[in-house]
Amino acid sequence: MNSSKTMYQITLELRKDQLASRITPWRLLVETNRYYEIKSITGSVKRLYKEKLNTAIQETKHYSDGILAISAFCQEEQIEDIRSHLIEQLDAKINNYLKDLELNKKALCSKLAIKSYT
Repeated sequence: MNSSKTMYQITLELRKDQLASRITPWRLLVETNRYYEIKSITGSVKRLYKEKLNTAIQETKHYSDGILAISAFCQEEQIEDIRSHLIEQLDAKINNYLKDLELNKKALCSKLAIKSYT
C-alpha cells in the first residue's frame, strides 16, 4: 500500500544544561502489515517495524561528555505526547545514573576509610 502520509521522528538531546528538541518529517513510502518504509528528506529509506512506532530508543548507549539523547517515531497527532514521554524517559535515565553514582561513591568512601585506618 503506497501512501503520502508523514511520520515524524522526535529527537531530544540533553547537553549539559541545555535540552534541544528536533522534529524531523519522514515520508511514508510503503505500509505493510508488519512495517513502514519511510524516507527522510535528505536520507535513505528506513524500515520501521510497527511495534517500534511510539517507542523510545536510547540514542546514547553510555553517558559521557554530559550528553544524553533519545528519539521515537510517531504520527503527527502524537508528537506532544511522545515528546513528554521522552522527557520522562530522560529524567528516569538521569535518576538511574545518579543512584549508580551514589552507590559507587559509597563504595569508594568505605574503601578510603579502611585505608586510612591501616
